[in-house]
Amino acid sequence: MIGAKVGNWYVEAEIGRGALGVVYSARGFNDPNRKAAVKVLTNPTTQDPGFLQTFAGEMLALQRLDHPNIAKYFDSGTHAGLAYFAAERIDGTDAAKLLEAGRRPWREVLAIAVQIARALKHGHNRNVLHRDLKPAHIVLTADGTVKILGYGFARVVAPTLAPIPVLGSAAYMPPEVASGKPPTRRSDFYSLGGLLYTLLTGRPPFTAASVVELIHKQCYSLPERPGMIVPDLPPEFDEFVCGLLAKEPARRPSNAQNLLHELERVRGKLERKGESLEWPAKLKPDTAEMAALSPALSGAGPESDETEALPRPWLRRPAVVIPLFAAVVIGIVAPFLWPGPTADELWRAADPLVNSNDPADWDLAWDKYLDPLSRKFPDQYTENVADAKARIRDRKELRRAVSEGAKAEPRSDAERGYLRGLRLAQAGEAEAARKSWQAVAAAFGPVDSEARWVGLARAGLASLDRLPARAAHSPADRKPFEAALNHAKGLAVAGKTTEAEAAFLALEELLRDDPAAMEMIRSTRGR
Repeated sequence: MIGAKVGNWYVEAEIGRGALGVVYSARGFNDPNRKAAVKVLTNPTTQDPGFLQTFAGEMLALQRLDHPNIAKYFDSGTHAGLAYFAAERIDGTDAAKLLEAGRRPWREVLAIAVQIARALKHGHNRNVLHRDLKPAHIVLTADGTVKILGYGFARVVAPTLAPIPVLGSAAYMPPEVASGKPPTRRSDFYSLGGLLYTLLTGRPPFTAASVVELIHKQCYSLPERPGMIVPDLPPEFDEFVCGLLAKEPARRPSNAQNLLHELERVRGKLERKGESLEWPAKLKPDTAEMAALSPALSGAGPESDETEALPRPWLRRPAVVIPLFAAVVIGIVAPFLWPGPTADELWRAADPLVNSNDPADWDLAWDKYLDPLSRKFPDQYTENVADAKARIRDRKELRRAVSEGAKAEPRSDAERGYLRGLRLAQAGEAEAARKSWQAVAAAFGPVDSEARWVGLARAGLASLDRLPARAAHSPADRKPFEAALNHAKGLAVAGKTTEAEAAFLALEELLRDDPAAMEMIRSTRGR
């Protein structure tokens, strides 16, 4: 293929290979100064006559995309019985290679997120989904511009491919797509969340040894919050990424415009907190867009020789300007004359909100009281603020886990058995999970309609087999259990029989699979 004329392009060198074909660097046959990346599809599934007949027509929709953050498609066709397409050749480094050096700084990731969101908005407005966002499809150029590769190409080749994707793409596959539903705009947002998670933490939200295991995690497991892996990640950005990774599509942004609004809200909150955000020139508002939205803002508009005859605008009238000026001066001077609340006042206001069961109170506690307390009085209530932050994080995790778990509605006994094993495995009950999954595989193995759950159960068993051996039900720290046992014994000694019995029964329920703990409980109760 090197040195051949493919369409209007002269192929110079091979620059990459993938599951579908080979990518070559090329120059225009009639214009040597025009560079392109030409991908020749060599996969047998793309050589079907039906695919070759529809290929050029499918690619026409992609050629309508014209955005600075999207690698532009030039043309497509067939060469020697193989389909090919030519796209803009980008000189830069893809995110997958950048991650080889470790996770990226969150400020850089936030800037990348803005550029990707703008590209998605452009594509979605033209009814084109990306469908395959992942680090290998994100290229950063020397000037900080993000270029997205493969935009919409997954739709062109999807009918020819097997239903199970490669492991790299499955790591960012939305749950609804993994369940067999058609992708939507919100599916791109889930993949974006996985991409940002990977850039922030250095690893994808989920990892697995097989595609089947990875898909089941996408559908039913919750990733560890990026803020728990990256200590300096602002809570606002952490919440934004977790929102994109919501299992239920309705909980993600409804469209790319709302996605941009959320990013702007995150940026604004961080700047108000004093964060220095250096935005590349490519991220500055487009003057043409501003003019289209509001001609008055850009200074556009017809001039008139009768301007002097018009009434003076109200903002130029002394009766309005002087009071406004005085209000501004007072606003500047007031903080110096009337100091804000003390550290004690901030903590007293935050404490009841932290202990509330309303998630809105947790956000209010942090934004209005705890964050100002940590910034203005860094040497006071340090441990209290850290403990409150941990409590808020733990409550949010619990609420998210319960909310996601409540959505699981098994449609068959095989699915119910598989989900039971999954919950047991997540709770650390490896042997109980093993029995549940073994039962699913044994009972429903011959039933074709339950092949999916049998396959996932077997993948779960394989995952358990790879876990390091450890002593079952042997926590390193027995002191909390001993304290709870002594408390129950104290209740019995004090004659509070009903309360003591309830405490003992609760311990037995929690530790019935721990022989050593059960023996201690029976000994203490005198049985």
